[in-house]
Amino acid sequence: MRLKARSGTRRKEELPANAGPVRSCIGCGGRRVQEELTRLAVGPGGVVVVDRKRQLPGRGAYLCGAGCLAAAVKRKAFARAFRGKAGAVDPSALGQALESGPA
Repeated sequence: MRLKARSGTRRKEELPANAGPVRSCIGCGGRRVQEELTRLAVGPGGVVVVDRKRQLPGRGAYLCGAGCLAAAVKRKAFARAFRGKAGAVDPSALGQALESGPA
């Protein structure tokens, strides 16, 4: 039995040219312009916090919104995104911070 080679017809999402850096949501995997996503970072004590000003040092992870938070927790995406540096993630506290808007 012979297998067909993949034809490479998988379409990439259409993103505006020169719109800025593109990041992936750790919950749904969707690719968007960085400005449209919410940045998460590891704060003091290894706690994952919402980084609205995008100034905390270290690796960042991005979410589309509060809806993708549950998917990210289910997929255990925080440990991978922060390469094991994140402590225990509190989904309820992160959900409240994401829904509260700019602080």
